[in-house]
Amino acid sequence: MNFWIILLITIIVLTVLLFLAAATFFFFYTFVRREEESRMIFKPEDEKYFGDFYKTIHGGADYIMAQKYDEHRIKSFDGVMLFGRYLKNGDSKKTVMLFHGYRSCCEKDFSGSFKYYVDNGFNVFIADQRAHENSNGKIITFGVKESRDLHVWLKYIIDTYGDDKDIYLCGLSMGAATVLFSTKYKMPENIKGIIADCGFDSPEKILRNVAKKNFHINGFLMMPTLNLFCMIFGRFSLYGISSEKSLKNFKKPVLFIHGTGDDFVPYAMSVSAFEAANEPKFLCSVDGASHGMSYLVDTTKVQKAFKDFIDYCESENNNL
Repeated sequence: MNFWIILLITIIVLTVLLFLAAATFFFFYTFVRREEESRMIFKPEDEKYFGDFYKTIHGGADYIMAQKYDEHRIKSFDGVMLFGRYLKNGDSKKTVMLFHGYRSCCEKDFSGSFKYYVDNGFNVFIADQRAHENSNGKIITFGVKESRDLHVWLKYIIDTYGDDKDIYLCGLSMGAATVLFSTKYKMPENIKGIIADCGFDSPEKILRNVAKKNFHINGFLMMPTLNLFCMIFGRFSLYGISSEKSLKNFKKPVLFIHGTGDDFVPYAMSVSAFEAANEPKFLCSVDGASHGMSYLVDTTKVQKAFKDFIDYCESENNNL
């Protein structure tokens, strides 16, 4: 066989193998649970990342952990055991359900806002997302299965604590995507509003963005292979779900929060979701805030957005 043909075939084979190796690495690095890390509240790099806010975040996390909760374990739609905690706040008739972000936890993600909800009379439910903390599961699905887990939790909370409570869904980062994707499915009447802080539009888009920015990999070319791995090992697809599509038939109020300095989930993703959402909808932009830091960067502005949003939802409820 001609030398040049052999060389060309060799180059093609090596390129394909290299591509598959990169896709395999990216899949296991991105989607597979890291057992030891998944049970850590704070990671060694957090102090550097959070900078001047680290002590505030740590103090907020301590406050969350010091509360006395009802602990719950339920089996999700696909058999994965999930863990969550419910904080009763007297005889309150309103509950906020919190969903944390990717490889994170509610103690950290809601270290700022948790006390705000308690002080304003909310019962608070904290979910450990699948493949995180005390919930089971080996694969993180970027909101695809998590959004269905949310509905299992919704039914359980209503059945357990009564159907007379107003419920708000709140998520940060992947948790925001979780609550937004959950609007694809029929919601109970108890849902009064959604608060989505720095959520991404779709698994495909955020993964393409991360692959290019962090690994200098062409995410567009890798997506089909990565999606095949997800379908084989995780039984889910990266395609077909997005905030924009999910919100199409959702009629309840939605508050979007996002920092303009977010270099992980682009600010433009919340703007696109906001534009796609039905009225009533609200957007709170925090100048210069990095990923998940809006509440801490401009607490006054975000708390006002919370108050105005909740007041609106309650007035709408009273007018029904």
